[in-house]
Amino acid sequence: MTPLPDFRLGDYEPLPVGLKRLTLGEMENAASGFFDGEEAFGLAVHEARRSSKRIRAVLRLIRYELGDQIFKFEDRWMRDTAKLVSPVRDAAALVESVDVLDRIYGHLLVDGALAGTRQRLDVRRERLEMRVMEDPAIVVTVVEKLEKAHGRYANWPVDPSAKHIYGVGIRDSFEAIGPGLTHTYRRGRREMVSAYTETLDAAKFHEWRKSVKYLRHQMELLTPIWPEVVVGMAVTLERIGELLGQDHDLAMLLQKLDADAALCPDPVERSLIRALAMQRRSDLQTAARVLGRRVFAEEPDSLTGRFDAYWESRDPASIAALEAVAV
Repeated sequence: MTPLPDFRLGDYEPLPVGLKRLTLGEMENAASGFFDGEEAFGLAVHEARRSSKRIRAVLRLIRYELGDQIFKFEDRWMRDTAKLVSPVRDAAALVESVDVLDRIYGHLLVDGALAGTRQRLDVRRERLEMRVMEDPAIVVTVVEKLEKAHGRYANWPVDPSAKHIYGVGIRDSFEAIGPGLTHTYRRGRREMVSAYTETLDAAKFHEWRKSVKYLRHQMELLTPIWPEVVVGMAVTLERIGELLGQDHDLAMLLQKLDADAALCPDPVERSLIRALAMQRRSDLQTAARVLGRRVFAEEPDSLTGRFDAYWESRDPASIAALEAVAV
């Protein structure tokens, strides 16, 4: 049985209370990791980036409740915070991409065919990570930005009636999240179509990947409204995100090797890596397309209507009626 996500509303938890609890918890988790020492720095970067994506998924879910001005401000704030440590993650992803190629195709190659490139990329990763860790301004800025956002979110009232005074208020109803969910789903659907053009542009696949991740976190959050259905969708979206993530990292690897020949000075080895990476990317894109057609087969308005019905069914009176029929 697939375990329930940890990033989720509580059963019957009021929407304003739950969203505030989840976003504040993600900010606290993201900031705390940077105080766990050098050995845990890579994990801290990963957690900060994941928390940023979860928070931005929430912002997209309630974007029409917040209003355009607040949404854009907070979304840019979290995006810019995560960007401060993104180079560390990207450097690690290049090493992992070579490891993936070696794991999949290594049995077809001579021993150590990719070892030189991997070693140079790993040295680069270590140097970059050390440079970021030794620059106090970067970590301090990340933590300060998270703390400032935490302070703003902590002051958001959970009473929707306070909106006319504070400018922020989230209704405890599906109407508060329905338009945002529709927007995320429709955008992901459109970006999937755009990605599979003749050019197979890596940037378009990356845009689709971001929407997939936002929708995945929104599904995780909404798990309690119908776990048997929503968890399955979240798991499929997670898998699509993983496939597209590998595709993005391989595209980034090829771009980096083209831009810096010193990372792979042997042109034959560079050509080999390119051939392997392009084959793997083709396989990843095909698998993502199969799963994407399942998730995004539904019309956006149909999906919204279905989730509206799920939301209504979580009402305690509806649950009691179901239990009475089952007896």
